[in-house]
Order: sequence, then C-alpha cells, then structure tokens
Amino acid sequence: MVIWRAPQLHQIKLNTDGSFDPGTLIAGGGGLIRDHLGRLMLAFHSSFQAVSSFHAELLALEMGLRHARQISLQIWIELDAAAVVTTITSGGLGSWQVQHTLTRIRNMLSDLQYSISHIHREGNRPADHLAALGAAALGSHIVDEGTASHHLLALIRMDQLGYPSFRFS
Repeated sequence: MVIWRAPQLHQIKLNTDGSFDPGTLIAGGGGLIRDHLGRLMLAFHSSFQAVSSFHAELLALEMGLRHARQISLQIWIELDAAAVVTTITSGGLGSWQVQHTLTRIRNMLSDLQYSISHIHREGNRPADHLAALGAAALGSHIVDEGTASHHLLALIRMDQLGYPSFRFS
C-alpha cells in the first residue's frame, strides 16, 4: 500500500516526475505543489530535451523548484526516481550530461529548508499524469485549482482523502 502524505503546516510539498522515451527521444516532465491540506497551489508540465530518463527526472525537479521557491522556502520534495534522491542526498556528480542540471538544482536547494524523499510511482500519480502531459505537449503549461483538468483534480482529491494505491511486485 502506498499513500501520499501532506506536508507540515508551514511547509509546501513538491511532487515531480519526468518522462523519457529512448526510442523517440521525446521527453517531458511535470509536477505539482500542494499545501499542508493537500490542496493544489500550482501544477506544471512541459516538454524538454533530455538524454535519459534520469535527466528528464532532474529537469522536472529543476522546473518544480523554480516554481516552489517562489511560494515558500520550506519545501518537502518527493519524487518516484530513487536514483535522483540518492544522487542529490549523497552529493553524487552524475554523468557529464547531467552535471550542469545537478549544479543548478543544488544551487537552488542551498537557499531552502528542504527534505527530499522517494515515493513509489503508485503514490505519485498526479505528477506521473503531468509528466505524461508534458511529454505530449509543446512548451510549458501552468495551472492552478481553477484551471486544472477534472482528471488531475480527482487524482489530487484521492491523495487528500488518503486513498491508498497498491504496488504489486
């Protein structure tokens, strides 16, 4: 069972996800920022150029951090890419193709009070949905609670209500 958890009272939560198809080299990413009640503050998705799924995850995180730090300096970052979480927490450099992106992310993180954690894809469904939209879109898109799709709002509401997702191995 995988359950999304809301952040603490004076914190926001940033969930991101990246998408990359090695056959077509199509990449995108997306994410959302929610308050301590799980309410949507901002969601985003974008297409971009990436060299790998790891790179797409980093680009989605970078995009999310740009938006999140305009809202709060206390951020809980959560994503379904365990390798990204490990690389950031360990201070790893990554491959030469992603080092500039990692440096930009670390520079943004240096100004924040943050925690970063991994959640299985099943608990990151709204961000996964936005990443798929990003891979299919041209350019960047930002929505809020008033302009988000019914599908995205339904995924967010299920998280707010504590509905579990199930992971099968």
